[in-house]
Parts: sequence; structure tokens; C-alpha cells
Amino acid sequence: MVKLLPRITAELRSGEPVVLSIVTESQGSTPRKPGSVMATFSDGSHFGTVGGGALEYEAQRVALSMVSRDDETAAQTLGYSLSTDETGDICMICGGDVMIHFRRFEPEEANVRAFGAILAAQDGETAVWFGLRTADGADSPPEPLTKAAPGDVTLRRIAYYSDADKLITIPLGGAGRVYIFGGGHIARELVPVLTRVGFACTVYEDRGEYAKPERFPEAEVVCADFKRASEHIKFAEDDYVVIVTRGHKNDFDVLRQALPSPAGYVGCIGSRRKIAIQKQRLEEDAGLAPEAVSRLVNPIGIDIGAETPEEIAVSIAAELICVRAGGAKWK
Repeated sequence: MVKLLPRITAELRSGEPVVLSIVTESQGSTPRKPGSVMATFSDGSHFGTVGGGALEYEAQRVALSMVSRDDETAAQTLGYSLSTDETGDICMICGGDVMIHFRRFEPEEANVRAFGAILAAQDGETAVWFGLRTADGADSPPEPLTKAAPGDVTLRRIAYYSDADKLITIPLGGAGRVYIFGGGHIARELVPVLTRVGFACTVYEDRGEYAKPERFPEAEVVCADFKRASEHIKFAEDDYVVIVTRGHKNDFDVLRQALPSPAGYVGCIGSRRKIAIQKQRLEEDAGLAPEAVSRLVNPIGIDIGAETPEEIAVSIAAELICVRAGGAKWK
């Protein structure tokens, strides 16, 4: 969704309609989950995906009909059965069921203003969600939603559809920053992987030669003492802390500040023995409560037999993707 917004906004501002196809519900085995979005434009082009194959072909057919006004329907929700036999709506091997909401947005002032506001909000520091009412025949524009004033709206890290409210909410930018402590080989490989899958990154390092912006062009860089991390960073509940410093002492200094914080994920690289010793020190020397210490994720990353910095970066990124999607931390 994040990558779609600039093009959608530009099309509406130029006077062209846009049709969004949004997966709102899925059951069983399906190629894409709720929150997957495809935009269809008046020139017949598509951007994004709702699943590929026969499902995507059918969704494109419906969306093209709506954007060209061959179908005058402004909003509709259609269900597709991805069956392996001829009794299903679509003969696909997946075997699940998908609901897709189709909405045509006219280049009207209300829609231009709404998409413009969402586009501007996603570039801010505050977590923001794309919210759209999906009742058939609805013509209300989308709205940017934030946790500051959610009302009765449920906002989650992953896309969420409320059938009772007929509302789909899709998380956009501003949430889930990854704070990487240590600017060595692993951090250098990790930042590009994380940014490619939608995470914003900050690298925190106390050595000037490792904390150069040109070393991490895709991340914010902070050069300061590890003991003073809490003076430079205020962790939020959607944040991730990845500790890959050059030594046990630095790890300890970061852990004693990160574990009591609201950060949703705190992981530290190292052997089980090393972390067991750190946990004991955190309780005995730093005075942290056992429940705070138990939050520490170790080993960090999904076990794929990683050895090189590049492989370790992939394993860590995979775990953060899993956590972001609502899955469990890998243990």
C-alpha cells in the first residue's frame, strides 16, 4: 500500500479515476492475505497485487470494468473460492476463499484531499493506518487513522478487517522502527535487507568510523555512548531493538535500558551461555525484574544455519517480518 499511494494521489490530482482492489478476508490457503492491494488506472495499467494467477486475472477484469465505467458500480465486495475442481469460482490449487473489495475513486476534491492527507501522514514519525469503509455502495473517502484517537477502531500491526464495522485498516509508515545497536558487519548487511521489506532503521554506534552516514545511506545513524542510549532514543511499543555490538559490556549497557522499555521486540546476538550470564547480571547487577529480563529474544533470528554476516542478516530480518505479521518470536 505504501508504494501505491504516490501514484494513486497523482492520478486523482490529474483528473483520472482509480479503482482499488483490496483483500479484506481470507480463509484456508490463499496467495495473499488481508491488506493486499492492487490499483487499476484509467490507462488500463495495474500496480500491486491481490494474489496472482487466475484470481488476479479475475480481479483485474472487474477493476478494469469499473475504472472504464462499463460497470457503473462504485463499490462492491466479491468472494472467490480458489478450488482445485470445476465447482469452485476459480480453478486454483490453493483451495482457500478470498473476499476482495473493489472501490472506484473519482477525481473529486474529497478523494484528492483524503489521499493527499494519507500520503503526507505516512511520511511522519507517528504510526498511521489507511482506513476504508467497505459497505457495498459506500462512497466515503479513505482516512488516515492513528492510535492517538482511534475511537472504536481496532488498529494492529497487520491489516485487519472488522466485519461488524465494515472497515479495513492497513498499517502504513511511521511504525516499527528497528534500532540496531552496533555498526559492524552484521548491521551493514542487515540495514539494506530490512529497508527493502519496509522497516525504517536507526543504527546506533559509539565509534565514529563506524557511525558514518555514508556507511548506512538507508538508515538514520546515531553516534553516542551505549550507556546513554535512553537519552537519545525513546522506544515505542512498535519498535524493535536488535543488539549486535562488538562486546558483552556494550550489550549489557543496551539491554539494561531496552528491556524495561515499551519496545515490542528486544533481541541480542550471542550464544545461549553468554545470554544466560547476561540475564543473571541484568537481574543481580542492574536490578531488572525477572519479567523484564524474560522478554529478551535469544538466539536472535530464525534458525537457518546462518554463519556469515549476510546469512545472519537474513535470519534476523525473517524473524522481524514474522513478529510484524503477528507471529511468535523464534525461540
